[in-house]
Amino acid sequence: MLLPACLRRCARLLFWIPVLVVIVVVMWSYYAYVVHFCWILLSSAIQRVVFLCLFHLCFGMFSWSFWKAVSTPPSSPSVEFQFSTSDSLLYELERDDVEKSPILLEISQKLPVHTRTATGAIRFCHHCQLIKPDRCHHCSVCQTCVLKMDHHCLWLNNCMGFSNYKFFMLFLLYSLLYCLLIVSTVTPTVIQLWRGRLFDSCVELHVLFLTLVSAIFAITLCFLLIFHIWLLTSNKTTLEWLSVPFFVNGPGSKAFDVGVQANFLQVFGKKKRLWLFPVFSSEGDGHSFPLSCQMSSHGPPVMNGHERCATQRTVASPKESAVIIAVD
Repeated sequence: MLLPACLRRCARLLFWIPVLVVIVVVMWSYYAYVVHFCWILLSSAIQRVVFLCLFHLCFGMFSWSFWKAVSTPPSSPSVEFQFSTSDSLLYELERDDVEKSPILLEISQKLPVHTRTATGAIRFCHHCQLIKPDRCHHCSVCQTCVLKMDHHCLWLNNCMGFSNYKFFMLFLLYSLLYCLLIVSTVTPTVIQLWRGRLFDSCVELHVLFLTLVSAIFAITLCFLLIFHIWLLTSNKTTLEWLSVPFFVNGPGSKAFDVGVQANFLQVFGKKKRLWLFPVFSSEGDGHSFPLSCQMSSHGPPVMNGHERCATQRTVASPKESAVIIAVD
């Protein structure tokens, strides 16, 4: 028992290596830009002050959003979704999944749960002993169920979900702005040095590599940010993009899409003054989400934009109660 525990702790330490790599690269870029580029290569004092002000603004917002994305733990389902002691004993007494299915179905009727497994069963996590809320998934790295889980980011060593997805989006945005600022301000100097073939000192090499590394990261971050903006505006998570969520009446690829504006407000909130700052302002509680009126009238309660549709909650049929439980 002691050896596996030590191995798990070592594995957790290894997960921090990508985060340390990001920190080292960012600190080197700070040193190369401020010292080698601004203080040594730039001759204009006004240009130096302007560049340093813009750079530190981007660097500050990037560092803030990076820290919030790394340090904010993913939120887990509340107590009402967890099995009580009596429920757990009753559930464990049943031998097969067919007999366990009615137990989960009865408990889920009291909860705002609409999504199902691909076989139509109630989504249940055996590790956390709880019924999964809509859009909730179990992370094998964090060893917990995460509300509105998007993905587990290795570079941040954290799960991106309801509690910190806004921080992740701002991290991508300010990372891109940080790289673009470096490329746009340093490139003219690099071109002059290239024409004069003056890459013969440590200063010029630092600036050259700074430009190349920033350009490569900018291209990568641009595609990644565009992808997550598309996910945000269509109200999908990365996991839902990879695997369409299922409901009682079948799969629904656009089930949570309630319009671009409403989708955006779910993540960034209604307070416009907080949109650009990495402080939590997301709407809702992460356990239930409005559904599109494109869902069938036989499906769960839905919402079109900001107005709820007058449909009734779905009650499973006896055939659905006997569905074999499949846990994702």
